[in-house]
Amino acid sequence: MNLKKLLGGGIVGGISFFLLGWITYGMLLKDYFPQEEGTENLTFIFLGSMSYGFLFGWIFQLNEGIGKCVSGIKAGFGIGLFTTLYVLFFQAMNQPQIDVQLMVIDTLTMLIISALMGAIVAVVNGKLS
Repeated sequence: MNLKKLLGGGIVGGISFFLLGWITYGMLLKDYFPQEEGTENLTFIFLGSMSYGFLFGWIFQLNEGIGKCVSGIKAGFGIGLFTTLYVLFFQAMNQPQIDVQLMVIDTLTMLIISALMGAIVAVVNGKLS
């Protein structure tokens, strides 16, 4: 295991995911995903972002072929697709009424964010080689 790639990719990936999520969910899509003022806990949002970043860092350092922007986008897209569907399906289990349009918007948003984060982590890993 390459600890330098894991830490570098994980930290940069987590921070980029946090910032991309803030821009998309907190600014661009805030009408679709309203949040009561003061109910969000930024500590847990940041820790969740960092854990997702470290997931990417770990997967990318295991697969030496993910060290360039395009391969990072492809891998980020795939990881983002399956992790997003996993979370959304389990969240839907507890909802009395399911908003399919909102699920589609959330999935597409996460795919874009994950692909961008995948590109960032791949470039960082490529530089750390």
